[in-house]
Amino acid sequence: MKPASWSPSEAHSPDFTVSIVEDEPVLRQEIAFQLDHMGFSVKTFDSAPAFYRYLAVRPRTIAVLDIGLPGEDGLSICHYLRAHDTQIGIVFLTARGLREDRLAGLAAGADAYLVKPVDMEELALILKRLALRFDLHPHPIRRQDDFATGDWSIEPGTGFITAPNGMNVRISVSEGQILRALMNKSGSACNHAELATALELHPEEFSKHRAEVIVSRLRSKVERITGLSLPLRVVRGVGYSMTTKSCDQESVRQQEIS
Repeated sequence: MKPASWSPSEAHSPDFTVSIVEDEPVLRQEIAFQLDHMGFSVKTFDSAPAFYRYLAVRPRTIAVLDIGLPGEDGLSICHYLRAHDTQIGIVFLTARGLREDRLAGLAAGADAYLVKPVDMEELALILKRLALRFDLHPHPIRRQDDFATGDWSIEPGTGFITAPNGMNVRISVSEGQILRALMNKSGSACNHAELATALELHPEEFSKHRAEVIVSRLRSKVERITGLSLPLRVVRGVGYSMTTKSCDQESVRQQEIS
C-alpha cells in the first residue's frame, strides 16, 4: 500500500464520515489509520449488518466497500445503498481486479472501483470529490411533495424515516410503501385494499399477515433506534392509521383497537 502524502489540511468538513466495510482486520485498520491521518472522520465495520446499524443513525457517509465480505457481500450492499439513496458516495476497494468484476461493481452503482493494494492518494482524491455532494446538499432538501405526518417524515429517494428527535431510520422498500400510504391518509384509516395497492399487489393477492409482519418489524426497529414509538395503530376491521404526533409506547398501545 503506497504511503500517503496528502496534507491533512486539505480534508473536508467533519459533518460526514467515511465508512470502511472490510472483514480483514489488519487491512481495515491500516486504511482507517491513513485516512484518519489525512483528516477524514473514519468508521470501520466488518460486516453489512454492523454498517447498516450505523447508517441508520448517520446517513451522511461515504461507503468504501470490500466485495468478498462474509454474509451479505459488497455488491449486495452497493445495490441496496444505491436503491435507497441516489447521492451516497460508494467506492469499491477489492482484490477482484478482472474486467468483468470491475464492470459488475460499476453497474451496481459504485462511483469508483479500486483494486488492492490501493494508492491512498488516489482514494483520498476520490473521497474528496464525492464529499462535494455534501457541500451541494448540506441539509436534507424539503420539497412540497415530501411525505410528512406531524413530526415524522420520509424524504423521497433517501430510504429513511426521520423521527421527531432528528434520528434517521433506514426503511425497506415495503416499509416505505406502507408508511407513505398511511401518511397520505393524514391519520385516517388505510384499509387493506389501499395497503395492497401501495405494495403494488392486487387486493386478492394481499395477505393481512404480511402487513402485520411489516408493521411489527417497522415498529420494533424505529423504537430500538430512536427510543420513540411510531404513532401507528391498528383499526379493527379496517387496517391501520398513523396519527399526526409522536407519543410514547404506552400511549400508542392504548390507542390501538384490538
